[in-house]
Amino acid sequence: MAKTIKFNLICDEKPIRTIEDLQNNFSIEDVLTYYNNKLLHRWLSVRGYDAELKAVSAITTDDSIEIIKELIHIFNVETDEKKVEESIYMFQYQEERRQTYEIYKIENYNVVNIIEDYEHDYLQLVRGILLNPNDVSLIKANIAEMVSNYDWVFELNHRELFWDLMKRSPLGVMCLLMNEESRKYYLPGGDNEDKKRMFQAICNLIEQSDFEKLLGENLITFSGMTDGYWKDLEPKGKKFMIVSMEIGDFVRSAGKSGGDLTSSDIKNAFVILDGIDYKSNYSYHKLRYMEV
Repeated sequence: MAKTIKFNLICDEKPIRTIEDLQNNFSIEDVLTYYNNKLLHRWLSVRGYDAELKAVSAITTDDSIEIIKELIHIFNVETDEKKVEESIYMFQYQEERRQTYEIYKIENYNVVNIIEDYEHDYLQLVRGILLNPNDVSLIKANIAEMVSNYDWVFELNHRELFWDLMKRSPLGVMCLLMNEESRKYYLPGGDNEDKKRMFQAICNLIEQSDFEKLLGENLITFSGMTDGYWKDLEPKGKKFMIVSMEIGDFVRSAGKSGGDLTSSDIKNAFVILDGIDYKSNYSYHKLRYMEV
């Protein structure tokens, strides 16, 4: 009998020999590629994972987001569904760019054509946000794409984009503050009057009585007295933006000794932390934050 030749998958630049390896190093881009070219099916077959192979082979959808969701379920990968969707959107944009570049090479596009396509693609990302004002995964992915690959257009458009989002997607405004690149355009600094007006509008937004309703489940709140001790609210390894905290309370990155931040450090600074520890002596005080 011929011996079965086994091979490893490579996910997140690590060799994958077992399902456990796949769970610990699950890379959306890598696994989706292996699924589409059937290498995942072959790997499951030669490794003897018959049940998983049957489940993978039974997937009928062509939608990348749904495929990844099903694969995550099949392989029991612990992950955040919204983060998965955000990563898939970014993967799709990467594939679309790659295909566009191939067309440019083949058809020898001139500079004018390329710039027109570039601006068109950027506006498609903006429209995507305006048409899906409450889809946090899509909004984050689109903003990341805009500042990473359409940076000069974003620089020209960031004011108009901001005021559009203020009217149509308050969630989009907050997501602009969560991105390390886009937040620079809206937080205080220098004597730019436009920036000052935009920042004041953000400060007014978070003080609105309906702010929590506007953001829905995307805004996390916590109230509780911690008796002078630090309470572990969110684990290290996940980033969060602090939206507001009341006078007398303290917050810090998870387990960061000496990293205590007071309400004056937090007020309108939209600080981003790695996990959250919280301390309060008042049961009625409220901490508001969002996952980055």
